[in-house]
Amino acid sequence: MSEAELHILQARLKGGILHKASRAALKVPLPVGLLYAEDQTVILDPDAQIQQAIRLLFATFKRTGSAWGTVKYFRHQELLFPRRVRVGPHAGELHWMPLQHNAVLKVLRNPRYAGAFCFGRTHTSKHPDGSLHIQTLPQEQWLFLIQEVHAGYISWEDYEANLAQLRANRQAHGEDRRHGPPREGPALLQGLLLCGRCGNRMTVGYHDVKKGQRLYPEYRCQKEHVEEGDDKCCQRLLGAGLDTVIADLLLAQLTPLAIETSLQIHEELHAQVQEASRLRAKPGGTCSLRRRTGAAPLFTGRS
Repeated sequence: MSEAELHILQARLKGGILHKASRAALKVPLPVGLLYAEDQTVILDPDAQIQQAIRLLFATFKRTGSAWGTVKYFRHQELLFPRRVRVGPHAGELHWMPLQHNAVLKVLRNPRYAGAFCFGRTHTSKHPDGSLHIQTLPQEQWLFLIQEVHAGYISWEDYEANLAQLRANRQAHGEDRRHGPPREGPALLQGLLLCGRCGNRMTVGYHDVKKGQRLYPEYRCQKEHVEEGDDKCCQRLLGAGLDTVIADLLLAQLTPLAIETSLQIHEELHAQVQEASRLRAKPGGTCSLRRRTGAAPLFTGRS
């Protein structure tokens, strides 16, 4: 079979998938708490314990206004949450496990729990080494979103209110600091410090010792504290002395030669970025390809 024939078959297959998705008729894996009935319609899981756990999660988040508060409540009450195994020898089995922070976020951000069908929430690309990179897209870039398709645990208004609450929490407490220190404050190493015990990235908090005159940073390793809702913290480090030592070390390294070398590297990287932008803007580049194979419009309302 020639490459042209394979391309035609792939295009037809993709077209059939998109056509089914546009009618909310495409069968895709469902999150825990939702099942396909015999007629392929989506229904709530008939297991009362599963329904109760999911409804309690939404109710607790609405009461506490916090994903971490939800995890903490489940932990203090010694409650488990269902999780369905997707891959491996136990695929399809249902396991009850302690609720984790990322599981709460996945539930709150999944529109299927509001009775909506969605398709195209992620974009998968392949790296030169063959590994896959999966990127979560914002809602306005989803291929299809069709509301009121099946029964749900919450209304669409509640779903949007939950997302708004998560955005407000993120703005109040800062993003995950894996790519640098995005939040305010005088701490020198915020977003850059790794825990020497567990290897997780440490967050920063401040002590207002002199009532607004000066903030004293404290670095905390609390990823497991957030994920598991545990009251324990891996370790804490007072930041004042640590920041002073690191600042002295950095200033000692800032020789004229080091500064000149850093500026040269910056100029070279900037030139590489500009060249990549010019290549993408040329006909046949990445941007042109995206326009030719652009996403279908976003659909809302009944199918």
